[in-house]
Parts: sequence; structure tokens; C-alpha cells
Amino acid sequence: MNKQRILRLIFLLQRYSDMDHKLKISEIFDLLEKEGIPSADRKTLYDDFKILGMLGYDIEYDEGYYLSEAPFSVSEIKIIIDSLDSLKNLDRAFLEKVKDKLYSFLSVYEEKDLRALEYHHKHKDVHFINRLEDSLEAIRKNKIVEIRRAKRSKSESIVPLFLYRENDHYYLYYHYVQNEKIYHVRFDNLLSMKLTEESDSLFLPLEKVLSHIEESSSSFHTSENVLMRFQIMQDSEYLRSRLQDDFPNIVFTRDGFSAKVSVSDAFFARLTSYGDQIKISDPQIAERYIAFLNKIITRNSPENRSNRSD
Repeated sequence: MNKQRILRLIFLLQRYSDMDHKLKISEIFDLLEKEGIPSADRKTLYDDFKILGMLGYDIEYDEGYYLSEAPFSVSEIKIIIDSLDSLKNLDRAFLEKVKDKLYSFLSVYEEKDLRALEYHHKHKDVHFINRLEDSLEAIRKNKIVEIRRAKRSKSESIVPLFLYRENDHYYLYYHYVQNEKIYHVRFDNLLSMKLTEESDSLFLPLEKVLSHIEESSSSFHTSENVLMRFQIMQDSEYLRSRLQDDFPNIVFTRDGFSAKVSVSDAFFARLTSYGDQIKISDPQIAERYIAFLNKIITRNSPENRSNRSD
């Protein structure tokens, strides 16, 4: 058994493969040769994979090989880096060395994407970290906080439930005291947050919380890869604030907005909550949305309800 080859094989799979970038056998041979490791035949490589599997490395095959489980996920690395960047007195040279070590746990493709991300200027606001700490304190002690968000003049009393990170943004899920419902807001849209001494005594059923998490995470907080343009039909301050919460990386235009979304039935279902306030500009996606609505209408037609009851 060539121990050096197996050690380099772990490194190569970790750095040059992930779910979106699989390595073919020929590519693995080429990478091993570039590392100065003598070429092995297919049987030897398959034996190496078995040994790595026995050691706890989960190597998957789907038109190529990749390491399915890394020590850290992209989100976990990003959260650690966010935390380090918030420490203003930390030596910058030391910080960059630590970042390089953290990035080494990711594939080169994930590292490239993560390094390309630029912080929103509000993330660098010193008050951002203070609001984050107040949120965590309120979550631990079930405290009510007073928040004021962008585009809204009045403050709101809420009870933070948990923080969620997606698409390089933090989202705060909370219980809205006034109407006893659950909502979420993009954290950098908060202008201020004041921790109060008052506690929330209302019991929130777990099913209610999970339902909102599932609804939101399966629609807007999935992989946004389609740039869509919308027209705003009934403009209002409330609508723009709600759009900012629901659409990551939203960009407002003269008569509408654009945003990256994941086009799916879950997304279309969420879109129905806006009624006729916004309009899809892309005719092909608009047709898919109409087809989705027709499917719902057909499913709930008197004929189909009668058939189901039979």
C-alpha cells in the first residue's frame, strides 16, 4: 500500500471535487502525476477508495468521484470568517493566514466563489455585531426586542426565534407580538434593535415554526440562479420593505426590480401571496406561473373534488 498516494488522494479529492465538480479516473491520474505520485492502475485506485471508506471518508460516484462530506461546509467557513472580520483589533496578516487555512477545507471551486463574495457595506457597520449579539441574547432568554427596519417609520415589538444564514446574508426569524404570527427579516435591513426587559410568555407550537421555516427555505432561500425582472404594479413603502425581506440581492429599478431566484413550484406558491402587486417580466417564466395557477385551479375544480370524494 502506497501511504503517500493515499494521503495525496485525500487532499486531491478534498480540494478538486465537490457535488458540482466530479473527478474522472483519468483526471485523478493526471493530478497524482502533477503531485509527483507514480501512476497507478484502476484496480489500485479502487482499492485506495475502499481503504479511505474504511477510514471514514465518504467518496461518492456520480459520473465522476467526489468527497461528499468535508470537515466544514461553505456556510460554516463563512460564519467563522464573518466572526473573525468583526474583531477590529486582530492583526490583519494573522487573519489572512487563518483565512487561508480555513479555505483549505473547501474545494478550489468553493474557495473561489467564497473569496469573490464582497460584504455588504452594512455588514461592516460596527452596530451590526451589536444587533447580532442582542438577537442571540433575546433568543436565549425569550426577550422582546424593539426593532426598526429600513423603509418603515414605526418600530415593532418582536421576539427573535433564531438566526438563519443563506446567500451571504443573515435572516432573523421572529414572532411578531402584535398579530402572533411568525416572519423573517434580512438582518442588514434592520436599522436599530433595542433589547427590553419584557419576556414573551406566548407558547408557539413547534409545527407552526417548522411550517414557516419549510415554506421560506424551500422558496427564496434555496440556490438562486435565475435572474428575474418584475414590474411593481401597486407601489408602496410596505411592499418594497416586504420585497427586500423576501428577495436576496434585490435591485430596484425605475418601475420594478430584479432579483436572482430559484424557479420552482415552491417559488410560484410564495409568489401568489403578492397577488397583482407585482408582474413577471419574462414571458416564458410568466407562462410557467400561469400553468402553475391553472394546475391549482384544475385540482380544486368541482369535478376533481367530486372524484376525490368518490
